[in-house]
Amino acid sequence: MIGQALKPFGIKGEIKVKPFTESLDPFTSSRVLIFDETPYVVLRVRQDRSAVFILLEGIDTPEQAQGLVGSLVKTDRRNLPATEEDEYYWFELIGMRVVTTDGRDLGYIKEITRTGAHDVFHVEGAYGEVLLPMIEDVVLDIDVECGRMTVDPLEGLIPDA
Repeated sequence: MIGQALKPFGIKGEIKVKPFTESLDPFTSSRVLIFDETPYVVLRVRQDRSAVFILLEGIDTPEQAQGLVGSLVKTDRRNLPATEEDEYYWFELIGMRVVTTDGRDLGYIKEITRTGAHDVFHVEGAYGEVLLPMIEDVVLDIDVECGRMTVDPLEGLIPDA
């Protein structure tokens, strides 16, 4: 996943997308983007602040674009730049289980927020929503293959714990 469709934009069927990537490259280098499981040919991509606006072949009206709202946007992995060691794409982390060093299951990563200092994981589970900063003192291990992140949350980050 490289983003999520938010809402129609304008009168020509453009769709506003929240990117899960730091750059536009995965969008601009993709001739085809997949919204949920449906592929669309990309006609135009542009960026404005924190959103990407995409015009797709066959989506010509706001009403048609409305049908894409909520869709997860994907591309072929070859359209993504290679990652370095200990570097991850957000789509690899969203949905990942999060457990503490003492074995508590905090839930799964439902969203990631970019801040000036570091990214913040929004973890949803038995403790409600837990916000965890992506810093070395908190995030101890990320196992993409097992779909699990091990954390040592700072005091006060987990409600009622």
